[in-house]
Order: sequence, then structure tokens, then C-alpha cells
Amino acid sequence: MKMNTNKNTNKLGKSALGNLLSEKHQKTPTLVPPVLQQVGKLAAGVASVSTDVPKSGSATGNPRNKCALQPGHSLMDWIRLGASGKDLTGVGSQAGRLSVTKSELAKHNKINDIWLAIRGRVYNVTAYIPFHPGGPDELMKAAGVDATKLFDQVHPWVNYEQILQKCFIGRLVSIDPGINSQDLFFGKQATKKSFPNNFGESKTPTVEAVPKKTGAETPKKQQSVAKVDLSNAEDELEEQTDVVSLPRFDWIQQLNSITVIFYTPAFSNPMVEVIPPDANKAIMIVISNDETIFRNEIVFYENVVWPCFIRVTCETGKVEVIFTKCEDAIWSNYGVLRQQSESVEAVTGARYNHVFSDRITVNHNIYLIKLNRTDGRKIVVPIGKHVRAFANIDGQEWSRSYTPVPSSLFTNLSLNNYTSDTVCLMIKRYKNGNVSRFLTDREENDVVYLTGPLGDFDLRTIEKKETFLLLAAGTGITPMFSLLVFLLERRIRKCQFVRLLFFNKTQQDIPFKDQLDNLQSTDSRFKIDYILSTPDKNWLGLQGHINKDMIENSILEHIMDTGYTIKDIFTFVCGPNQFLTIALEELEKIGIIGEQIYVFQG
Repeated sequence: MKMNTNKNTNKLGKSALGNLLSEKHQKTPTLVPPVLQQVGKLAAGVASVSTDVPKSGSATGNPRNKCALQPGHSLMDWIRLGASGKDLTGVGSQAGRLSVTKSELAKHNKINDIWLAIRGRVYNVTAYIPFHPGGPDELMKAAGVDATKLFDQVHPWVNYEQILQKCFIGRLVSIDPGINSQDLFFGKQATKKSFPNNFGESKTPTVEAVPKKTGAETPKKQQSVAKVDLSNAEDELEEQTDVVSLPRFDWIQQLNSITVIFYTPAFSNPMVEVIPPDANKAIMIVISNDETIFRNEIVFYENVVWPCFIRVTCETGKVEVIFTKCEDAIWSNYGVLRQQSESVEAVTGARYNHVFSDRITVNHNIYLIKLNRTDGRKIVVPIGKHVRAFANIDGQEWSRSYTPVPSSLFTNLSLNNYTSDTVCLMIKRYKNGNVSRFLTDREENDVVYLTGPLGDFDLRTIEKKETFLLLAAGTGITPMFSLLVFLLERRIRKCQFVRLLFFNKTQQDIPFKDQLDNLQSTDSRFKIDYILSTPDKNWLGLQGHINKDMIENSILEHIMDTGYTIKDIFTFVCGPNQFLTIALEELEKIGIIGEQIYVFQG
């Protein structure tokens, strides 16, 4: 198999780009059009490392003979074709997203339908046939197979990823023969049926056809799996109703690690749970959002080390789970993936055992504790969601809601490389608080019961917002920590300003003041005002209770000379009930109402 190549030279004046234009004796212009710049890059990529070109044979220095190409089929013409917008993959919008089995790859082995794989990447090279200097026969040797070895034998120096980038279909995978793969392969939403609500379940259920709605009650719990019969794909799509799209999947690797990636909708703010390997070495990655649970079971090509690391980029919906390989090596593929989805009602009360692992004292009555699942599972609680903790005291059960905070608070509040995959709670200990005293009295390895994530906060509410006001009183600061990290990490539509008004009784009551001050000093977009209701005589900051003038003055300073108005501000509020009532009344007086406000309530 041969890729399109040009004569090589060590001098820029006789580059492959110059050779492409030499037939018409054109002089290279001072400003090279972008498409020609790209041709130059590709030509450099396919040029041989040798400058001695044999009198017979290919221009790459390889002894294999080239075939004469028809006019209009040079490398420059190929790049122009790729830039024209024409679909060269033959799979439309699913290009780059598909998971291709070897059996599926083998079906595309005809002169008018050639797929091939190189280093785990699958390409449809049908459109490239007339541009290939080795001719159709040479290319047919790679049709329908993994052509990595053949490619390396003929021209391993060729930059095939650039040349064939517009032909990229997806990844070559090994799929369990028991799984139906039409949906996985073509991205078609799958059918559903009842499935037990058990994250550890790994059985592949039987696919059943889903009739059109007839007014009958739809099962509350449904699932989707992949299906294979390609001949009736379009007809079956018309018959599907109430289907759920599986997250798009990808993977990348380094010598010592492998990262699996799932793409959920932007700002979907998913809950992520990763279940350790079972007896069959299967790892389950559970992603939940919009009352849908996606189960992604992976058996890796080789062994990996547990635990993993999780990174969730809520702005784009990207979920990355990073594993360390047991042995440093490059894998030919990632292994086996099985995907299922299940529509469920919002989780309201399931409890999970957590083990107490760490505690620090923040001030005279506030503690920071860290809890891990006893079953070893890693979990990422969505931004703005809370959990409910339970305490059994003298035979009576008590409970209280807490919003998890970033684990970086144990050291220094900052933007994280990895997302918190343990549950960290900031707890104010009350003299008569049953739950707060129970939790802060725990010792290492004590078991605590927590629910899964609860709450109705929808991150998409602020997708198009750029400037924010945060009003927090006392421990009402807890949901603001994760919000701050998220807002300041945004890259696509960057947050422009965040103003925090933080109300406490005394200076000694302010939790994490040093960390908040440090964040303010390192990021000019973030400003904080501390307001005390009962300050001592040495306090030089703001004092009193929340009121219209205090909020309005802060906002005017916040938006001064920015072009923003009060209508552009989105406000988060959290604190005791009396504080919430007054805050909403005062915000209304300055015109901040309804859709500009979200109130966190436990």
C-alpha cells in the first residue's frame, strides 16, 4: 500500500510544494494560500528521509513503482477535495465517532468500498483510490483489514493522519460477540426494556422491538443496547420512540496510561461513578444526567491499576477516566466496551455506606471531613447538588443535607487537574445539632450513611451568563466553592466577573478566609466582600445585615465600565431561611428577580 508522495529535497526552494507547481512554471507567491500551505505540510510529511531518488521506482526512495495519476489527482487536488466540504467518510455526522469491529471492517473490501485500519484508526479510503500513487491494486491489499504492518513495511514515515484526516471513521475495537452493535457503530439510538437498578449488573439483556406510542403507560425504567442488522436500519429508526442517545466514546493512550472519554451534552453536569474491576476484570463507568443512567462496561486490552482518576469538564460535557497501565506498553486497541442506558425517575433516597477517612478543624465550630465509599467506588457529585447524611442516636434516626465541597479545600482552594472523586463535607457543629455532632465525632474507618446526589440545580441555566453575584451567609458558602471553581475554569464562554458577598457574625466565624483571599489575589475576575453583623472594634470592613444599598453598591462597582447592566447578572443565594427571605426582597428592589436568581435550599 502506498500513500501519495512527492520528491524530496533538503532545500525549501525545491520543496514538494514547488514540485507540485513546477509543471506550469509558476513562481511561488509571497503569500501562499491556506490550502497550499496545507499541501506543503502534507508533502513534507510524506517525503522520504533519503535525498537520493532512484531512477526507477517511487519518488519516496522506496523501490516499489509508482503509477501515473490522471490529471486533477495530485496531492494538491486531494487536499482541495478534502477542504470542499464533501463527505469522504460515507458515514455522515457519525464520522470520527464510530467503534468498528474487525468483522465490520472486513465487509468493506471492494474496489468501490475500501475501509482500512492503521494503528487502531479506521479510514474509508474509497475516495483516495485515484489519488494513490501506488495504484488500486496496492491499496486493495489493505482493504478490510488492519493494515498497520503493511503500512510500516512500505512507508512508515508517511503522515497518514494528515493525509487521511477527512476519511477518518472511528476506532478499531474488539467487541464481545454477544453484544448487538448497530447503535454502537452507527450511533443510532437504541431500544429499551426493563432493567434492574443495579450499577454492578453486567448482563446483556435481549433486545425487544419498541412499538409506537398508543397511549399505554410507558415503563418507568427502560434501557438501550446496541443492535446489528444494518439492512433495516432506516426502517427501524422510524419505529423507535422515546429513545436515548448513548454518550459518544473515545480513548487515548500513553505508554503508561490509558484514558477513556465520554462526551455528554454541554453543561449537563453529570454524576460519574466508577466501579472497581469485578472477577471478570470488567470496570463499570456509570454516567447519570437528565434522569438517565448510562452504563459503560469496559474490559481493557491489558490490566490496569486501580484506583483511577476522574476529570469532568462540565462546560463541554467531557468525562475523562484515566487509568495507569500495569505494564508500560502501547496497546493495539483499548479492549471491549458494552454500553447501556436506562431511563429512571430522579433518585430520591438510596443510601450508601461511606467510611470516614479524614477531618480537619477549620475554626472554632466548623470542620472539614472526607468520606469514601466502603465498596471502593469513585463518585463525582454534580455541581450544586447535595447529599443527605444520617445519624442513628439512641435508636432514633436523624438526617441533614450538606452540599459537598472541593477536596482542594483540604490544602488550598484552586482549579483542579482532577475532579473530586470522594465526598468532602463542610460541617458546622451546633451545640444541640444531632447530625453535626455525630459526624464531627466520627473517627477514622467509622461508617456513615449518605444518599446519592439530590437537588434540582440545572447548570444549563447559566450557560450563556458571564457575570455573577454570590450572596452567602455562614455555612451557606458551601455550594459557592464548587461554583467558583467551575466559573473560573470556563474557557469557551469565559466568566468575566464574580462578586461574593459573604455574611458572618464575627471575624472568627469566617471559614476559609485565607483561601478565599488567595483566590481573589490570583484571579482579578473574583472579588469578595466580608460583612459582619457583630464585628469587634478592630474590624475595618463592611458591617450590618444584607440590604438593598449594600447589594447595589457592590453591583455598581462590579460592573463599572464593563458594558454590563444589572439585567446581565445572575445571582446565587444560600444561607439560613431568614437570610434567604430578606435577600430576595432586597434583590427585587433593584430589579433582580425570577430567572436571574437561583436559591440553594437544604
